[in-house]
Amino acid sequence: MKRNFLPVILAAAILITSISVTACDKKSSSDTSVSIPVSSDTPVVSDPASTTPEAGTTESTEAPTPTETPTPTLSPTPSGTPTPVPSPTPVPEYIEPILEGGPAWYDGYVDPRTVRAEVVSDPSDIAVLVNKYYASPSWYVPELVWAKYSADQRLRPEAAAAWEEMHDACMADIGQDLYLISGYRSWETQTASFNNAIPRRGLDKAVCKNAYPGRSEHPLGLALDINIRSDPEIRDNFVYTEAGQWVLQHGHEYGFIWRYPADYGSVTGYGVEGWHFRYVGVDVATEMYLNNIMTLEEYYGKPQILPDAYNE
Repeated sequence: MKRNFLPVILAAAILITSISVTACDKKSSSDTSVSIPVSSDTPVVSDPASTTPEAGTTESTEAPTPTETPTPTLSPTPSGTPTPVPSPTPVPEYIEPILEGGPAWYDGYVDPRTVRAEVVSDPSDIAVLVNKYYASPSWYVPELVWAKYSADQRLRPEAAAAWEEMHDACMADIGQDLYLISGYRSWETQTASFNNAIPRRGLDKAVCKNAYPGRSEHPLGLALDINIRSDPEIRDNFVYTEAGQWVLQHGHEYGFIWRYPADYGSVTGYGVEGWHFRYVGVDVATEMYLNNIMTLEEYYGKPQILPDAYNE
């Protein structure tokens, strides 16, 4: 018996066609965008995630850099005038007496070992005052050169140059050959000189004519004991000779003063020494000469302390 399969085949074809149409409709609906009419009064909101940049432009993906807020410049507050700080006053150094009992005087001249002396602050000053009350320090040794027209003596360069000029001028003016007998002396030499003078001359003469170490001008390299070459000895009467008188009248022109004149022992602390001259520089020597100032103590206003005034 033959069956008729045509109806079955048709039914299957219809079913397959229906399934295909349904699938196509779903795909078409997902690919087609719906156009919604927009009114001119309705704002358009763009979705940043769906916005596509125009051709030829590059969309930045970096976050914008924040702008710094400028810091205001403050005007400086004016400070007050600073108060000057005074420099501390130097504390003088002193040499204390080595003999007890206070100042001891002999015929108006004090024993330097019995008085207190202030150590000078600048022993290199060519016009420094050194006597029984103002001492040079034991460590000080000046620059020295060998002096011409001398018994192998040394002086500070300034004094040596002035000495040569004065010698040559004296020779040219009056034909007198000045001669340097003693110039620089070391601390040790001056100590021996003073100590030897006591037994040889007596204490009263020693404190009148011999300087104690530190209280002498010779260790400064600025003191000169002079005479003429034909009489190379120290003599009190030198200042009364022709050569001595010339030095008294012209020595200031070269920076020299007569250090221990007669009748001024109460001021200088030493008796007359007609041979002892001191280099202090032309300015000081000329000022003293023009104003008739006879001693370096008077020039500085520091005469020695006399017995009656010592304890006032």
